[in-house]
Amino acid sequence: MTRFRDYQTSLAAFEREVWVRCPRCQQATLSRCLDQGLTWRIACPHCGYIQSAFRDAQRQRSQPWWTQGWWGEARKFGGAVDPLFGLPLWLQVPCCGQVLWVYNQAHLEFLEHYVRSTLRERQGSKGNHHSMAVRLPRWIKQAQHREAVLKGLQQLKERLEG
Repeated sequence: MTRFRDYQTSLAAFEREVWVRCPRCQQATLSRCLDQGLTWRIACPHCGYIQSAFRDAQRQRSQPWWTQGWWGEARKFGGAVDPLFGLPLWLQVPCCGQVLWVYNQAHLEFLEHYVRSTLRERQGSKGNHHSMAVRLPRWIKQAQHREAVLKGLQQLKERLEG
């Protein structure tokens, strides 16, 4: 029996490096956080595309306003797009009639551990409704989809390694 107990990690924990599809050449490139969550940058090694975004440190705690027009008033977590630049994720595959996606290797390993686990304990996590494990879509949590989701995660792992 495999146990899963991580109900503290949020999706934001994986945003420091996000594999995205370059808007110019459609190849894989990284969206990276360059400092303490104030500057993000995409620099495509294939075509030279560069884009940066900067967070205003004075407003960081109250509202995450950005210097780029695409940002809007609140963070956009969730879905098969990069939460910072709104670009399509490189690591996504169709699965169970949905789209299975991950930001990076660490995110993939987290999901793989969750899906493989036959016992998912929420001990000591009372009141934590923002953890990624709590907010996963129902279809990923269902035992009937375990094998299909693991197969999808394997495809993503191969894409990441290839």
